[in-house]
Amino acid sequence: MAAPSALVLVCEECGEVPHRVLSGRVTGKDALVFQGTVKCSSCGRVTSVTYREDRPVAVPLVLSDREASERDAIDLGPEELVSVGDRLDHAGHRIEVTSIEVGERRVPSAAAKAIRMLWAKRRDRVVVKFSVNKGNRGVRDRGHRGPRSGEGGDPQDARRDDDDAPRGRTRGRHRPHLREARPREDVPLSQPL
Repeated sequence: MAAPSALVLVCEECGEVPHRVLSGRVTGKDALVFQGTVKCSSCGRVTSVTYREDRPVAVPLVLSDREASERDAIDLGPEELVSVGDRLDHAGHRIEVTSIEVGERRVPSAAAKAIRMLWAKRRDRVVVKFSVNKGNRGVRDRGHRGPRSGEGGDPQDARRDDDDAPRGRTRGRHRPHLREARPREDVPLSQPL
């Protein structure tokens, strides 16, 4: 296993701060053991350290993404406390924990080593409903939008269902989507100021 680029360690002068790894190696079967040289990011002090950390446990996960759900596993530290509502990174996506099962019971929080099943929803994409106006006619659709990637949903990609709109000609000009105007029942005719 490759050595990490940084570790959060206790410096004798600064306290608990990130340290840059200058050299080192990771060994161990039951636990991860780092042996190497680190440099404090605050004071610049260089020290030789041996750092031990329990191996991560694979917690079973049911991940929902809108209508679809899939089984997977997420690696967490054995003593890491997970609570309903926590947001975690998993396979390049942001997920939110919706339920935790320990034994046969659902609990609000638990240590990772005690969790039998973890339920989560993908939260890095949302469904955006939109409408594209085409003259006196609107096309409603929905698109999927990611927070930073700009993926999905473009109003110009809205599906076209022009076949159900009546067409007509007036004085030699083509007037697509000519339709009789009808009041909608869900919109009040007069609104108070």
